[in-house]
Amino acid sequence: MHNVILAILIPLSTPSASAAPQPELVPISGSVTQECAVAVAVKPSLYAQATQGKPDALLCELRVRDSNGRDVPYAVRAAKTRVVETEKEWRELKVTRVTEADGRLVVDAEFPAGSSNPERFLALKVATPLTDFEQSVEVSSEGVPLASGVLCDYRKFADLRVTEMPLEASYRRTLTVTFAKPTSEAAAAAFERTIRENGEGKLEAKSVRESVVNRPFRIDSLSVAVPRTRVSFEAAPPMIVHTACTVETDAKAKKTVLETSVFGLPVTAIAVNATDRNFSRKVAVFRRMDGRWHPLTSGRISAVNLPGERKSNLEIAFGREVRETALRVEIENDDNPPLALETTSDAGVGLPLTLKVTQYDIVFVATPGEKYSLVVEPGAERPRYDEAILGYIDRVQDPVRFEINFPLYDGDDVLNGENGPTAIWLTTPFDVIPFVSAIVFAALGLICIRLIKSTGS
Repeated sequence: MHNVILAILIPLSTPSASAAPQPELVPISGSVTQECAVAVAVKPSLYAQATQGKPDALLCELRVRDSNGRDVPYAVRAAKTRVVETEKEWRELKVTRVTEADGRLVVDAEFPAGSSNPERFLALKVATPLTDFEQSVEVSSEGVPLASGVLCDYRKFADLRVTEMPLEASYRRTLTVTFAKPTSEAAAAAFERTIRENGEGKLEAKSVRESVVNRPFRIDSLSVAVPRTRVSFEAAPPMIVHTACTVETDAKAKKTVLETSVFGLPVTAIAVNATDRNFSRKVAVFRRMDGRWHPLTSGRISAVNLPGERKSNLEIAFGREVRETALRVEIENDDNPPLALETTSDAGVGLPLTLKVTQYDIVFVATPGEKYSLVVEPGAERPRYDEAILGYIDRVQDPVRFEINFPLYDGDDVLNGENGPTAIWLTTPFDVIPFVSAIVFAALGLICIRLIKSTGS
């Protein structure tokens, strides 16, 4: 009889274990034409699926799978933004002919042979040793006007010297640069002074005569600026995540208290979305640890919207990444009325708080024709992949971008909202499995007692 009872207990107890939810595969969209590194942005929903209260939970539990369910080596690293800047690179022209015609100085020049031809020109620079001059310049190519401008040096009046002029034109092999003045006038360093006296030795007249010299407009070199593209990679700007939260006013403590779950996101700052116009309030931020609130940082938020002064600062910066399960914001009201906060989004979700979150990428090597997906396996150990793959991934600065296809929530707009991760501690759902299991075991216990009594054992 005891064996029969055990046989009943085992089948009844196993369904609770098998009812545990299986990790959900999240498809990744994107394709490549050759094997290369690809990157997928880490969305807030992935953090919400990982074990809470463990700072490196996502790094331990995240897996990238191919279409056959095999693990694909990956690395999680801070997201970078590609920055493309255009700089000027000067190329000196070869002067081929200099003539003086119709009272103008005409200089023919060629783009240097043997170097790569640029798509366009940006500017013209004239190197001359002269000072104190003003010169009108025209640039043409094979009779087609390209640009005109004025070069000058006014140092006897001010520190102003201009020897460059814009030249927005497509590439030309030859250029003709025409100067309006082959020579320029300048006051000579010496001058003549005459003093006249009358018979009594008194000053009768004084005259000063300055001489003027003509100087040839000497040209040391001509150069054109061509565009050079410089590509760099900078840390990506923080991701802006709006979050719903609870809002309570403690009249006795004269505080407004906001609490929200953050699921271990790498938060660097939190902003209070106040809609009042003129205020300045002290704010304290706390983090949830061991079932209690611990101080994290403090600061002040303020907004002024008055004639002659308009400014706003609603953000409290942490100065580092903070990965917590929940955050609490306490606003000191003193004797002022509580601040009015943003209450609804487009989806009708209350959004009094905004988080700044460091962006991270999941980077792995993709092959043509293969489909990939992500999965978070709670409790999994941190994977250890081949250093050859990780080293290659680390060296690739600009991987191909893939996207995560969340069925209901893309993770960018609202946290703890209707379509986002549910607040795991603000709203604790009732788990029916342990309750049903307790009832089953209690009923089985009663059955056992009755069976034992009936057999007299």
